[in-house]
Amino acid sequence: MEPCVTKIALVTGANKGIGYAIVRNLALRYSSDNPPLTIFLTARDPNRGQESLRKIKQELKSKQILKDENGNVDIKFLRMDLIDEQSIKDVKQILENENGLDILINNAAIASGIGEFDINVVRSTLATNFYGTLNLCNQLYPLIRPNGRLINISSSVGMLKILSSPELQKEFSREDLDIDELIGLMKKFENDVENNQWIKEGWPSKAYSVSKVGLNAMTKIFARRADSEGKNILVHACCPGWVATDMGGPNAPRNIDQGAETPIYLALDENVVPETKNGEFWRNKQVVPW
Repeated sequence: MEPCVTKIALVTGANKGIGYAIVRNLALRYSSDNPPLTIFLTARDPNRGQESLRKIKQELKSKQILKDENGNVDIKFLRMDLIDEQSIKDVKQILENENGLDILINNAAIASGIGEFDINVVRSTLATNFYGTLNLCNQLYPLIRPNGRLINISSSVGMLKILSSPELQKEFSREDLDIDELIGLMKKFENDVENNQWIKEGWPSKAYSVSKVGLNAMTKIFARRADSEGKNILVHACCPGWVATDMGGPNAPRNIDQGAETPIYLALDENVVPETKNGEFWRNKQVVPW
């Protein structure tokens, strides 16, 4: 009889908001009939991360699902900052020691204040939301085991229609777009903003939106890679909806648990998601046009 291999999940930006709710609900909804699961809750700040770990374990206490109470779920904290190369390498080393990864949920992102838009905002936003996530995927994707899941938390403000240029829409949605070409498109956005040409070239005055357009295109590229390699890795992007977080503001109609619904569905569903074309964009647990 083969030994029971522990499944490994990692959630970025998980010390608060939607990321925190994803970790909690992943633990709550993971079946007790499945092999053991270790969830790595990651955050930039070690103090906040450790405090969130303590809080989440307290919330789950008495549910009989945590390893400490003879359950099959363990939750651990890892420091990781998407713009800190060494922290990503450290996480990669830990996952290599775990012999791989089964669920990667890229939740970490930043958004500048309303009305803030200049080349500095563009560069800092893309550094985390696009380049940081891309670097993490490049480092960790090879560690994802067969039948694994890669889920990118995106947004409806990253739909192609936010680009007023049909040419840009066509480029981002090309079925043969590769990573280098995608990076070229994101660099074009930076250059067009720096040269005060972005409106003329068809870009919106929203760095966050463009970062999510890039993330959605990146999702499709990794999905095509997964399909070509035949490891049955499912790669999808999703919009959690407008959620009451530090980013979403207090007037948003959804709470963080509602925001976690679709990501958790993509991580755990064994019926619909595996039968869906890889690389889709999801909202409310359904595929929607990107």
